[in-house]
Amino acid sequence: MAGRFRLRASRRRLIELALVLALVAWLAWVGLHILLPFPYANIIQSQARKYALDPALVAAVIRVESGYRTDAVSDRGAVGLMQIMPTTARWIRQHGGGLPTAQLNLANPEQNIALGSWFLAYLLGRYANNPVLALAAYNSGPAVTDGWITQRRLTFHSRNGNSIPYPETRYFVARVLRYRRWYRLTYGIPRTTHNGRGG
Repeated sequence: MAGRFRLRASRRRLIELALVLALVAWLAWVGLHILLPFPYANIIQSQARKYALDPALVAAVIRVESGYRTDAVSDRGAVGLMQIMPTTARWIRQHGGGLPTAQLNLANPEQNIALGSWFLAYLLGRYANNPVLALAAYNSGPAVTDGWITQRRLTFHSRNGNSIPYPETRYFVARVLRYRRWYRLTYGIPRTTHNGRGG
């Protein structure tokens, strides 16, 4: 009788433990989805396919740049989800990127993600598919990044941005790479590689 009682108590503890673990897992899942919003997933995945980009990288850039706010405007005048400067947007369109037939509206999510994805693909192509260099150029500009490469502060083999001279750019690159990992894990986004399309 005592043995049967102990067995029942043991089963009850196992069930309680399983319920607690399930609750913790569910709260972690909810927390990650709050921390990592993905409201424009269809547009992001469509543009990522178009330019052979990692959707998790595009999502991470948006998360760091604007926190998914379409009305975000930086002190320097960068606009929208992927924080694109109007001059950069015009340059992208002149080179065949984005949605060239539509009137330029950087607050429009579809246009902004199309322009930003093209530019990200262009930068990855320019920097031999190195995300550290491409992200550094996305944040500080290709001319500045080229200067760091010339000075050997960065190389085409750089795997992190620890040697980037600008703290803001160094922090940007680190955050985007971290969020890219989290987006992959949270949304089950498979790892993909840029193949040089997009410029």
